[in-house]
This record gives sequence, structure tokens and C-alpha cells, in this order.
Amino acid sequence: MSAQPPSYIGRYKIIRQLGAGGMGVVYLAKDERLNREVAIKRLLNNPEDESASQRIRQEALLLAQLNHNHIVQIYDVVEEQNDVALVMEYVDGRPLTYWAREFNPSLCQKIQLLKQITSGLARAHAAGIIHRDLKADNILIDSNNIAKIADFGIARSWQDTKEITREQHIAGSWYAMSPEQALGEKLDNRCDLFALGMLAYHLLCDQPPFGKHGSPYVIIDRIINNPHPPAGAINPGLPTALCKLLDKLLAKNPDKRPVSAAVVATDLDVILSQLTSDHETADDHDITITTEDFHVQHRRTNKGHKLLAGILLASGAMLLGLTAAVFPELSLWGSKEPSAKYIAIIEPDLSNLRSREEKLLANNLLSSIKQGLSDQPALLLVPYSESQQLKGKPLREQAQALNAQLLLQFALNCEATACEASFALIETEGFAEVANRSAMLNLDAPLESRARVLQQLHYLLPNYPTGSLRVQFSLSPEDYQQYLEIFEQRNNEANVTGAITKVEALLKRNPYFPSYYELLADLLATHLYHSRDTKIRSRLTGLLNNIPTKISNHPTVLITKLRIAIFLADTELTESLLAKLKLQLPDQALYYFLRAKAHQRRGNFNRALEVINQALNIRTSPLYLRQKALTLTLMGQMEKARPYLLHAIRLNNQYIDAISLLAANELDSGRPKESIRLLSEVGLKHLGDRDTFNLCLSYYIEQQLQDTKNCLSHVAERAPNDPHVYLLLAEIARLENRQLQSQEFAQRALTLAQEQEDWLGLLLRARAYSELGQGEQAIETLLKMDNTAPDGLFVNYSRAQVYMASGDMLSAKAYIRKTLELGMAPVWFTTIGFQPICTLASFDDIRANYPTLCSGITVTLTAKNKSNRME
Repeated sequence: MSAQPPSYIGRYKIIRQLGAGGMGVVYLAKDERLNREVAIKRLLNNPEDESASQRIRQEALLLAQLNHNHIVQIYDVVEEQNDVALVMEYVDGRPLTYWAREFNPSLCQKIQLLKQITSGLARAHAAGIIHRDLKADNILIDSNNIAKIADFGIARSWQDTKEITREQHIAGSWYAMSPEQALGEKLDNRCDLFALGMLAYHLLCDQPPFGKHGSPYVIIDRIINNPHPPAGAINPGLPTALCKLLDKLLAKNPDKRPVSAAVVATDLDVILSQLTSDHETADDHDITITTEDFHVQHRRTNKGHKLLAGILLASGAMLLGLTAAVFPELSLWGSKEPSAKYIAIIEPDLSNLRSREEKLLANNLLSSIKQGLSDQPALLLVPYSESQQLKGKPLREQAQALNAQLLLQFALNCEATACEASFALIETEGFAEVANRSAMLNLDAPLESRARVLQQLHYLLPNYPTGSLRVQFSLSPEDYQQYLEIFEQRNNEANVTGAITKVEALLKRNPYFPSYYELLADLLATHLYHSRDTKIRSRLTGLLNNIPTKISNHPTVLITKLRIAIFLADTELTESLLAKLKLQLPDQALYYFLRAKAHQRRGNFNRALEVINQALNIRTSPLYLRQKALTLTLMGQMEKARPYLLHAIRLNNQYIDAISLLAANELDSGRPKESIRLLSEVGLKHLGDRDTFNLCLSYYIEQQLQDTKNCLSHVAERAPNDPHVYLLLAEIARLENRQLQSQEFAQRALTLAQEQEDWLGLLLRARAYSELGQGEQAIETLLKMDNTAPDGLFVNYSRAQVYMASGDMLSAKAYIRKTLELGMAPVWFTTIGFQPICTLASFDDIRANYPTLCSGITVTLTAKNKSNRME
């Protein structure tokens, strides 16, 4: 190796050498084109190791798939003659071991750092990549205490069975190996979890779990055969839950470890939330035993395993030594460019605004801020709906729930014909205000006010330039004022028809304003939801087809189109739009959330669950937690959904969608009193039609028939065209022996259901026919349903109702069994229609398995699965 570094590698000017090993060298360099510092890992040409250059190319290919705040990012690969160099982030920091030694972090700080590492690991695993050499030297901590996972030099996809070399199968540092890795067995993501456990144990106990004074052979033998000393014995100050998590991570059997890094991250989050600054005393270690003492005292009982480990080490010892020495102690990688950050708009207190003009200006201000922040590629805007639900809470609580690095707070103070808008930018890490601006806005100049707000955002965020997707449009002040007025009244159901007509007229005059399409889609969906007017579906289709090409790829338009496509069950269009959003949407978490909703709409619940987990790996959000809980609910796993709903509610105890889903699950699980309590605490005026309907069902299960009828009357006033209401009224009338009224309600439900052409319309018609006593027609209608109907509780329960009413007991029994297995409480099968379950011998086995099956009165399924509303 030449002592003199080269002047350039490719287009990168070498500044100095950072480190070197037996197989390569790392330089600090400058990318003169982009004016940034980079780290370059250059592999020396070694004729005795032909696979080395292939490994660094593999590292480049793997890292190129990973774009995450806690993974060192690759920029470029330079190949000159026989040399290969990897250009990547320059992290101005230190390896984890040195960081812990120099900064003496608290227990909470250590757990926070482990969360970051686990988050990066989860991102790699989501891409099918395992690190295989996760250790403290490969964790770099920058000056802001941000962890970065480095050196994927021997990583590979566990989905790819092709090995670069046989020896590399057991590559890795001997003190960071899992048992299966040392034994040369097939690896998956859980080998990294074992290494994470070793790393975490060392950080939390200040010593490795299998000692540090033995030879590599001794340490490997301990990893394979010996238990680790309990973390609580080494550091009694550690919480019990944390010690149990370390035990799981260090399990010899991979099947006994956590299933994913995402699960570990969730566990760490729970542990961290339980700790307070008053209890951070675990760093004053009261060590009663060292890990070395533990292993010296431990007597091995399985010498066969020791011998096997020795054989494997002998076959791969040379490569193991070389792998550990290729790039030692590389502590200075990374880029100083800011990574994309989440920013949330804090819902302001506008109670001081009196006139309608002032309130319209506030809407204008908010709309302008959202547009301005959406146009910043390096900023990821948290959905404003999350901020709205947190209004009035302490700022720190809002920051925790929103999980954003930046907060934008604004206020509006008006006098006469002008208002002062003030803006403050807050960094949540240190809770410091880093910038502020203000501007005077005229009440009678909405477009001018919009321009001034966008200008102030530019001054407030100089490090986040506007992207290239901003669309130029020309609006008259009158049209823009009308848009603001419609936007303000968008939730007013009584005026929705007129509002739709007005927005359609605005679109004809100017089809290039993206927000028009978003507003019109919302209005059409609201109208369809309340009116059940099937003609609205064709208007939604028309809206899709009439969007100009000039703005068709604007993120606001793409998301609006996607929501419509998902709602219309247009699979081909949905996939096409998701493919575009994957390339254009800066917020990966939002992309995964939208994809999860698409899978859920099609009934692909397992895939929806996988995808929403990817969103949660990037950002913990009440919205995403609720989406995961909803998917689990639709799979019949209400108990598994509960902790995610409780987590969402803990972050935001005013999150009505999470509370209402929890109430619906309580109802489905046979706990109607709890459902009544949850929904009553929210308050009737804050409940939507579906949630109010669930409250009616809860009263009915509790046999409070008058309360049920009063409740249904309230729902019918708000949603007079909802077939579900009349099906339940028909069942109540039949229960009270009011046969004529029962038939009238069922006929009304049938008439309304005939206006729906999808699987839900067919299912509702089948239910109506069964209430009318037309069993044969009910089954015939049921059989017309195609495979677009989700295989969930509501569909299977409704099928059981139809077959039971028609006298087909064999089919009814099959769907009753399936619904019970999906998690529905037995109390749901104690209605009049299911009375044969309690009397026929053919149901003896089901009654034996579910003793409470015939012990109460109940009616129908909750409404959470019935809504076909576009979200």
C-alpha cells in the first residue's frame, strides 16, 4: 500500500486517510460537484482473494436498496482498472463503544439509541437484507447522538440462496455471531437479532454476555453452548422488562427470539415510556458478578457442541480474521447534508377570531402552509388530521404523539381590515425555537395573503428549498375566495349537493388547481356515503378521467386519484398509481400506509399487515397504529388489535377513530357495556353514523330495546338511506311480534340495497330477502357475490344468517363455525334467527365447544366492517 493517498478517486478529491486494514483503506474525500464531504472505502487489489471485489459490489447493491436515517447511505461506486471503491455518507462521529465510554449516557439515552439501531435494522430486514456482522464497531454515533449502522460488507439477502463463496457462509466477527451463524447453518433476520442482543447487553451491562478474556474458540463455544448471565445480576438497576427482552434476543434457538426488529423496537418504546428521569439510576452499576466469572463458574455439559464449534472455526478461521480486519474502527463516515425530516403543523387556537372573514383567512393561512410544506422535498409533512386531534394538549405531548423532528406553530391576530400572522419553527429534540417570522395579511386579498405566507415559509426554512413539482395556476380572487368558503363548509351534509356543483364550476374555469380535485373528491364521497346515490360513483370515475395531464403527477392529485381508485375497487389503476407514488412521494411511511389501505380494501389482510408494519418501522403514528389495528380486526384478531389501539389512544386520547374501533371490537367480543362506556365518553355529537349505529347495537345486546329504537331513530335522521338501520329495525320488530312492521322495514332495506351494485349491495339484499322469508332468493343473491368480498367477520356472519333463514343448516353451521373461529363472541348467535343452534342435535358439537352460545340475546354485527366509505 502506498503511503501517499491518491489525489482523486473518480471525481472525488481525497482529503485524508481515515483508516486502513489488510484489505483496504478508507478516505475522507470531497464531492466537488455537490460540494459535500464523503467517505470512500477503497478495496486494494488482492490476487489471493478474488471474491473481495465481488463483496464490495454486493455491499453497494445492498446499501443502494436502503434509505434510512439510521443506516449509512451509499452514493456511488467507482471502478478504476482493477480497483473498486464505495462512496458513502461521511458520519462525523464515533463508534458506539467509544461513544458510551466518553459520554456516560443515562439508561434512557442508551435505550433511545438502541431504538434507533433497531429501527435501521428493521428497515434492512424489510428489504430482505441481513447484516451478519452487527457489532458496536459498526454502529456510528454522530454529534447529534444519531446512530448509523455501517459496514454491510458481508450482508446479503436471506431470500437469495446463492452464496458468493462457501467460506463466506460463516463470515462475521467471532464475538458478534449467533449460534446458527457459528455452526454454518442457514441464516435469516433472527441472526441479526442475536447480535443486537449481544450489542445491547454490552451497552447496558458494560461487558459482553459471553465474556471478553477468552480466545475466539472459547467465546464461540460459550455462544453455542452456554447460557448468558442474567442481565439483572450484572446490572441490578435494569428494568425487569428490559432483562426479559435481552433474554429473548439471546435465545440459542432462533424460534424463541422476537420475530422481527420491529417487535423489538415496540418493546423498547414501551420500556422507555415507563422510565422517568427520577428513576434513571441504572448507570450507577452495582455489579455483583462479571460475565467472565459467570462463564468460568459454568460447567459445560455438551462437549460435542464444543468440538463441532472448533471444527467450524478451523475451517473458517482465516476468513474470520481477515473479515474483522478489512476496515477496522472506521469512525468517520457520513454526509453533512440534512436528511428528510418530519414536520407537523400545530393546530392553532383561533378562538380570538370573530368575523367570518377572519376565519376564512385562517383557512387560507392553513391551506398555504400545507401547500408550502408539501413542496419541500426534504420535509415530510405529518397529516394535518393528526394535529387536529391534539388541539389544546401541551406542546410536548403533541410532539410525542406526532413523532416529528420539527413543529410549525402559527397564530393569527386581527384588527380592523388586517391581521398579523406569526410563525415559529421548533426542533423537538431540544425543544428549542430555531426560527420565527411574521407578516401582515389583508382580509380582502386572499391570493396576496397566500403568496405572503409562502414567502415567509421560504424565509423560515432556508435549508429546505422548494421542489420541482410546484404547479403554476392562475386563479381570480373571487374564485379563490369561493374555494375557501366551500372548504370551510365541506363537512356540512345539508349543503353538500350545492357545494359539489360550485366546485365543478370552479374546475371548468381553472382545471389546474390541485386542491380543487381533493375537495371535490371529499364532497362526492360524503354525498355518496349519506345518500347511497350510485350515480355518484360515475361522477367519481368522471373526475378521474378529466384530470389534466399537466398536473396528473402532482402528489396531491395522485393521492386523490388513489383514494378514488381504492374506493371504486379499480385494482389496475390502484397499482399504477401506487407505482407512481413510490417514485414521487417523499414520505415512505405515507406510501406504505396508502398501500396497506389498498390491500385491505381488496381483502389481502396478511399483505396489508406486512405493509403497515413497514410504515410503523419508519414512523410511529396514531394513524398507522389504528390502521394496523383495523387490519387485525378484519382478520378477526380483536385481542391482538387491542394493544395497538391502546397505544394510539395513549399518544392521543382524543383520537375518535381509534376509540370507536376499540368500542366496536369490545362489542364484537361480547362486551357491550364497555362499548357503551367508550362511545358515551366521546359524546353523541362527536360520533359518526357508523359509531352511533354501534352504540345502538350495544343497547340492543343489553336488551335495552327502547334505547335501541331511540338510537336508531337518530341514525335514520342522519343517514335515511342506510339499509343496515332498517335491517336491524326489522329484526327488532320481529322480536316484538310486530310482523307487518318487520316486513315493511325489510322491504325498505331491500329497496335501498338494490341501489348498490358491489358485493356489499348483494350481501345486504340477501339479508333483506332472508328477513322477508324469501330464503331461496336470498341464497341465489348470495351466490352472485364474487371474490372481491373480504373473508372477514361481517361477510361470514351475514352468510350464516342467510343460510340459517333459508333452512340450509349444513352451510349455516360451516359459516357459524368459521365466524366463531375468526373471533366473534358466541353471544352474537343467540338471536331469534339462530334459535335452531340451541335445539338441533346437529349443532351439539358447536354448543360443546362454546358453552355460552345459547345464553343471551343479540342481533347483528358491528358497523366497522360495513362502511364502504372512501377515506
